[in-house]
Amino acid sequence: MSTARTLLDNAADKLPSPNGVALAIMELWEDEHATINQIAHLVQSDPALSGRLLRLANSANTGLRPVTSIPEAVVRIGLKSVGELAVAFSVIDVNHYDERCQAFDYQGFWSQCLLMALVSRELGRATCVAPPEELFTCALMMRIGILAFATIFPQAYSVLIEAHPGDLGVAERQQFGFDHNDLSAEMLIDFGLPVALVEPAKFHEHSSKADFEERSRGAKLATLFHLAYQLSTTCLEKGIGEASQANRTKTLARRLDLPIDQLSKLLKQSVNEWQEWSKILDIPAAPLPPTDTPASEDDPAASSSPGGKLQALLIHAEGGDHALQSLLEARSIHVHACREQNEFLRLALQIQPQLIFIGEDAGIEKDRLCRLIRSTEWGKTVYLVSILDGYESEQVTQALSAGADTCIPEDIDEQALDAHLVVVRRFFDLQAKWEHDRAELRRIANELALSHRRMEVLSLTDQLTGLPNRRSAIEALGQAWSVSERSNLPMSVIMIDIDHFKRINDQFGHAAGDQVLADVAKALKADTRQGDSSYRMGGEEFLLLSSALDIKQIIVVAERLRRRIAALDIDCGGHRIQLSISLGAAQREAEHEHFDALLSAADKALYAAKSGGRNRVCFYHNKRIHSIDPSARDRNQTT
Repeated sequence: MSTARTLLDNAADKLPSPNGVALAIMELWEDEHATINQIAHLVQSDPALSGRLLRLANSANTGLRPVTSIPEAVVRIGLKSVGELAVAFSVIDVNHYDERCQAFDYQGFWSQCLLMALVSRELGRATCVAPPEELFTCALMMRIGILAFATIFPQAYSVLIEAHPGDLGVAERQQFGFDHNDLSAEMLIDFGLPVALVEPAKFHEHSSKADFEERSRGAKLATLFHLAYQLSTTCLEKGIGEASQANRTKTLARRLDLPIDQLSKLLKQSVNEWQEWSKILDIPAAPLPPTDTPASEDDPAASSSPGGKLQALLIHAEGGDHALQSLLEARSIHVHACREQNEFLRLALQIQPQLIFIGEDAGIEKDRLCRLIRSTEWGKTVYLVSILDGYESEQVTQALSAGADTCIPEDIDEQALDAHLVVVRRFFDLQAKWEHDRAELRRIANELALSHRRMEVLSLTDQLTGLPNRRSAIEALGQAWSVSERSNLPMSVIMIDIDHFKRINDQFGHAAGDQVLADVAKALKADTRQGDSSYRMGGEEFLLLSSALDIKQIIVVAERLRRRIAALDIDCGGHRIQLSISLGAAQREAEHEHFDALLSAADKALYAAKSGGRNRVCFYHNKRIHSIDPSARDRNQTT
């Protein structure tokens, strides 16, 4: 997962947030009576922002109990700091062409994440499986890996979405070596969420693939997250009624001992709350209209660049009547005028102007507003003009120190204004060239990263079987060994060899041999459970590595694999080929000083299996090799 780690680091501070969230936080931040719960309520509506604040709260409090809910993160960081950080994090223009993943539905993503979180919280209250607020936080962000892919590889991921809309995870693994659930899990752990929640959340799309013991807390959590995912998806596509009455929904509810009528009630409650949040945060609360629906003429964002004009925002007590507006409009600058700060913040988020003019008598703290603008990603590139009622040296110095790019007097004449605008246009010409160059560099860097990842995948993958190769196995063994030493958890391996493989090649040809290898690999993949991994070590030899099973459990796995392969009936050019395999298992023991010693033990057991007649399991334990008695296998007896 080294490349996943790199992606995580690249994406952590770049994930976009919906502008409605930033606006609501800005407005609440300006209210001196705002409470922690009010701020937390808004923050936890946005997966990207929630993740950043959790990560910050946990990194800033090393040694303390990890923060796992947004209200607790707000308390740790401090109300004022959270407000400032939220504004700085959230004002990102996701409509910028160079940054946007065209095929990714940003609004739909935020909408479903919020609904999943609300449903998970209600399911938590009904089942008492885990604290509701922790379930909310985890569910809100358990699909954040998709947003990370769309942010880091906007063009490549857009192609991936369009080509594989129904099987995105498989396509991601083929292109990147891991999928969005793997990346989400890495990010959630990085944010500070407990593994006990993250691991079940990883299976929210397919809870049946989770390898938790039946009725365990992990199994219940995986079912809960999967139910929340199913309910939110069906709600968005077909409505509440069908979501609560679907057969799949009923099956999942029974696993949680949840009556259907109670499920329907909590779903309606979640949807009602979701709709209220959506109104405040400007997130769609219903299936989205087609992306080519024309924007309303009354929407300021719809005219963000009419006729290629510069966009300017003017805040002044006289608002639209200010004489400066007429002068600017006459010079092909589209001006949005406002009279007070809240209206200014709303317009700033909606239109993302390139120019801002701040008047002297707008009833605002000009210095504070300048600092607020400069704290955002967009505000770092805006050209900020301070309008002064006088033009004294002290006033100019104060305005420039607060963040203004230049100052103009209130009664500026046309000639002086034209001179300032020459500088402004030169600034934006240079900025446009810089942004173009940066976008090109980013495109090249992304292409190189993808190319590097493809080469990395190729170097670690056996091309015939699609399994990780020997090099990958050695890396995985080293990592598993380190984890086992630190945590004192079991680590086991099974060496697998296809019996009489040379005879198959000699009798049926190498094409048949290749097909046999591919079919055996496919069977190994199908039988590999969470926490285990299979590798092709070379020739007809395979390896299964488990970071969770002890010797008794790994023997059961080995015998199951032997039976699965024995049941294969391979048709190769009209020839029916029956297979058998020999297996040697071993668990890490005190005598093993390195994973090489563990492999050697498993290899000795494999040799014993082949010497003893093949098609059997042998295992190394307590410095001795034991075999599964072929005549007693069905009774699970060993000798």
